[in-house]
Amino acid sequence: MKIYVGPASRLQGKVRVPPSKNYTSRYIWVSALAEGESIIYDPATNDDANALLACCQRLGAKVHASPGRLQISGFGRSPQPPGVLDPGNGGLILRLLLPVGLLLPEVQYVTSYPESLGKRPQDHLLTALRDLGAEVEDVDGHLPITIRGGRPLARRTVAVSGRISSQFASALLMIAPLLGGLDLQITEGLVSRPPLATTLQVMTEAGVTPQADWAQLRFAVAAGNYKAGVYHVPGDYPAASAIMAAAALVPSTVTLYPLNPADQQGEKQVIPYLQQLGVAVERESPEVTIRGGSPLRAIDFNGEEAIDAVLSMAAVACCAEGTTTFSQVANLRWKESDRIGDLAHGLRQIGVAITETADGFVITGNPEGYEGGMELDGCQDHRLIMTYAVLALRTQKGLVISGAEHVSKSFPDFFPALAALGATVREVK
Repeated sequence: MKIYVGPASRLQGKVRVPPSKNYTSRYIWVSALAEGESIIYDPATNDDANALLACCQRLGAKVHASPGRLQISGFGRSPQPPGVLDPGNGGLILRLLLPVGLLLPEVQYVTSYPESLGKRPQDHLLTALRDLGAEVEDVDGHLPITIRGGRPLARRTVAVSGRISSQFASALLMIAPLLGGLDLQITEGLVSRPPLATTLQVMTEAGVTPQADWAQLRFAVAAGNYKAGVYHVPGDYPAASAIMAAAALVPSTVTLYPLNPADQQGEKQVIPYLQQLGVAVERESPEVTIRGGSPLRAIDFNGEEAIDAVLSMAAVACCAEGTTTFSQVANLRWKESDRIGDLAHGLRQIGVAITETADGFVITGNPEGYEGGMELDGCQDHRLIMTYAVLALRTQKGLVISGAEHVSKSFPDFFPALAALGATVREVK
C-alpha cells in the first residue's frame, strides 16, 4: 500500500496512543508460561501481538480475545510440540520463542518476512541455547532455525552478548524459572537497558523476582512457576514519539494519552529532549500536550535508552537549526531494516544533509523544510514509515511512502490519527 502525506499548516486534537508493544508481548508470554487463567487489559492489537498469540496457541495456550481484554490459559512448563512457529516480522517475538525449544523435542522457526526478520542476526542467543544443551540448526545465525531440546540442561550458568540487543537476555530470563533456574552473565556491554528493566518488572508482577546486579550485568532466576495474574498495559511511548514529532514540526496543540510517567519505557526521554529543542510540552498525567511551531534549535541526542524513538527525533532534527549528532544507536542497523543506512538513503532523496557514523548519524537541519514530491521505500519498517510521514508535513509537495501498511506492526491507526489531527493523508492507488 502506498500512502501520500501532504504538507500541513496546523495540527489540532487529541490522540489515544496504542497500548505498549513491549509490555503487551511480555504480558502475553508470562501468561502463556503460567498455569491458570490470566487477564490482560488494554493489550496492543498490532502484528507482533497477534503473531505471538498465534504461536502461544500452537504451543497449547487457550486464548480468548474481546475488545480491550485478553484471557489466556497458559501451558506452563508443558508446551505441546507446535511443529512450526512463525513469529511474523517480530524480532522480540522470535527471541522470546526460541528458548522454549529447550522444553520441546523439536520445533522449527520460520518467517514470512525473509527480507526483514530473516536478515536479523540470532547467533548470540543460539550460542547460549547450544551451551545449555540444545541442538540447533540455523543458516549462519539466521532463520530458518530448528531447535531440539527436551533434555536436562547441560549447565545452569550461561553468558549472552548484549551488544546487538537486550532481547537475547530477556528471552533467557523469562524462560529461566521453568528450566529450573539460571544464572545469566551479559557480555560485551548492554544496549537498550530499559526493555530489560521492563522484562524484570513483568516477571516480578507474574510472581518470579530475578536478582539483578546491573553494575556487573549479572542476573539470577531461581526455579519456580509463574502465577496467573491480571495485567494492565500502559500506553506506548515509541508510538507516541512519532505523533509528538509531528506536533513539534508545525503549529499545533496536540494532546496524547494515556502515557504513564512511571513505567520502564526509555522512550519517555523524548519529552525533556523536545523541551530542550524549544518545543512547549505540558504534562498532566496521563496526558502530554505538545504546542508546536516554535523555532527548533539542534541538540545532540544519545539514543541508547530511547532506541525506538530515535527515528522520530531524526525527523525533528531535519527541521531544526543546526547540526544534531545521534549517538550510541549502532544497534539500529539490526532492526526491521538498517535504520541507519536505510534512513540515510531515504533522507538524502528528500534533500536532507545526513552522514552515517560508527555508532549513529549526524543531521544538519533545514528550518525552511524541503520540497518533497518523491516516493520513498518504507523498507517494511514501521518506524521508518512513520518518520517519513512526519517529515512529509514540512515539505512543499508531500511524500508518497510505499509499504505503508507495515505501520500495523506497532501503530495500526497511525495514518488515521495523523489525518484526524488535520494532516492530508490519502491512499495512492
